[in-house]
Amino acid sequence: MVVESGAKQCFIELAKANTSADYDKALKIANKVLRTYPKETLAFKCKLVALIQLSRLDEALILIKKTPPHHMGDSLFEKAYVLYRKQEDGAALETLDKASECDYRCMELKAQLLYRAERFDEALKIFITLLKDYSDDYDEERCANLIATIAQLQASGLQQQPPSRLDTFEQLYNGACQLIESGGYAQALKFLEKAEKLCSDTLVEEGLSEEEIEEELSVIRVQKAFVLQMLGKRDDALKIYLRVQNLNPSDKSVIAVVTNNIPSCRVEQNLLEARKKLKIALQVESSKLTARQRRILLLNQALVHLYSNQREPCRRTLEEYIKKYGSSTEVTLIEAALHVRSKELQKALVILKSDPSKEAKLTAVQVLLDEGKLEDASSALDELAPDLLSYPAILQLRVAFLLATEQQNLALSLLKSALDSAKSEKARIAMLEEIASLNVQLGNYRSAAECFEKLSELRPNDMQIMCCLIKAYSAFNVARAEELLAKVFPQGSSTDIDVDVLEDSDFILYGERYRQKKETKTEIANSEIIASKRRARKRKRKIILPKNFDPKVPPDPERWLPKQERTAFRKKLNKKHRDRDIGKGTQGAVSSSPKIEPTMTTKANNSPHLAGPVMGVEGPRQQRPAGQQQKKKKKKTGNKWSHDADLFVPLAR
Repeated sequence: MVVESGAKQCFIELAKANTSADYDKALKIANKVLRTYPKETLAFKCKLVALIQLSRLDEALILIKKTPPHHMGDSLFEKAYVLYRKQEDGAALETLDKASECDYRCMELKAQLLYRAERFDEALKIFITLLKDYSDDYDEERCANLIATIAQLQASGLQQQPPSRLDTFEQLYNGACQLIESGGYAQALKFLEKAEKLCSDTLVEEGLSEEEIEEELSVIRVQKAFVLQMLGKRDDALKIYLRVQNLNPSDKSVIAVVTNNIPSCRVEQNLLEARKKLKIALQVESSKLTARQRRILLLNQALVHLYSNQREPCRRTLEEYIKKYGSSTEVTLIEAALHVRSKELQKALVILKSDPSKEAKLTAVQVLLDEGKLEDASSALDELAPDLLSYPAILQLRVAFLLATEQQNLALSLLKSALDSAKSEKARIAMLEEIASLNVQLGNYRSAAECFEKLSELRPNDMQIMCCLIKAYSAFNVARAEELLAKVFPQGSSTDIDVDVLEDSDFILYGERYRQKKETKTEIANSEIIASKRRARKRKRKIILPKNFDPKVPPDPERWLPKQERTAFRKKLNKKHRDRDIGKGTQGAVSSSPKIEPTMTTKANNSPHLAGPVMGVEGPRQQRPAGQQQKKKKKKTGNKWSHDADLFVPLAR
């Protein structure tokens, strides 16, 4: 250390500049010291820190490289931090590998780099070591980072224990993220509401402005909106998304999540809006997003191309997806949908069969079913995993296929085998009813009676089951049927019944309504009866249909409207005004290409994953040469919009 009074004064001023965060002044003082004392190690370190604080990273890196180590001292942490700030993560990790394991600053920076590189298991070990062996004022931040790492491991499919203690709003937020990844949306919503309140109170105490507080809260609110969306509360989620969007936060990852999730949150979706929102989300720097977020955005881009009927851009997007992230079930479904739209059903089925997932197999069944190939669909359904075949809906579909192909005996044996493995009482009752119904159709009344007996034990007060049981016994055991009939409908005593009164009663012949009318009717004297003309009966005319009537063609829904109010109505121009457009517009310009007509709506027969709105794509409108009369276009039929399920895959923060 230099002992001269001038140097002492310089270092005192350096300390003051550091306290006041005046790093420009600190840089000038450090340069002044180095001019006088070019080998002063502390001055080099002060200059390096000042350059980093001023974000002059290239100059800081040059200073490290050109200064000898015995002058600069150990600067591995500073060099790695500069590389970290410059997004050169690989070089930063190589630098930190040379550092001592006892330097906790290097360990923390390495954990951050490993987290950014999505090597979460290695980052977790370092955070646990830091919390165990080092303790200072940053323990709460380390704990928040640890919970964030646990949440990412949960997202990758590795089950993790939830944290037992959450003190700060950062810890609550990260704890909610872990619950989201494990599907605990209700508890995650509670954590996020607590985090939002705690964050607001904490930042108010720290003296931050309202804009800064809203900026910080936007991260928590977007995650809260995602949870509400997953819980089915789309309207509440959409309000939060729009509120954050109007705030226009500086965090680009928040913007990406909001612009991606707004189209998926709307009930009536707009393909044009979805395309615009996705374009904004894709412009966000990739380093601000996780690999999963980038993957979902690319997948949504492929979906937008699919619903826009842009097949080649959709194929290119899928190729890019496979190149970056490999194949997935979503890619298989989108690719199959492309082939279905192109009427290439065999190619679609080949692609779906190459994917072992249950979604792909069920989609293949749907494609075959839409084509009317019931036997092939039934065979494809039989190839599903045994755990899927036990689902009531799948079982019902298999039975329906067998009945449609007139294979009642196979359907009956399938139901009997499924009955033995049925666990819930509700499922057993449904299967017994179906088995009994099939036995009645096949004429196996004895087997049907056995099923109805079991049903009557499960539902002893169900009168419909007892009636079916009596009917089944009446086909082969009349005595048993009469016994049950007497038990269900016992005969009462007839000693107190006046037969003469019953015979004279008109109620027996005409029912309850006639009896009530007869009781309220009063006799009127002949002198008070007013003669009136007999009312003419309205006879129903026979409907006479037009000669060219076709029952298969649906009638025009606008046939009751006046002609001038119908969609197809075109007002005839007066001869006086028919040439009014001559001389207007571009004169003498002839287009080199024919007019591009707007394409019609294409129907999405088999959409992958989630179906969405389909809209016709309009081509550019070209001007015609002056004086050329416009051709009359025929009115095209079909709706411009079709509303379906969600277009986008929601994206978590």
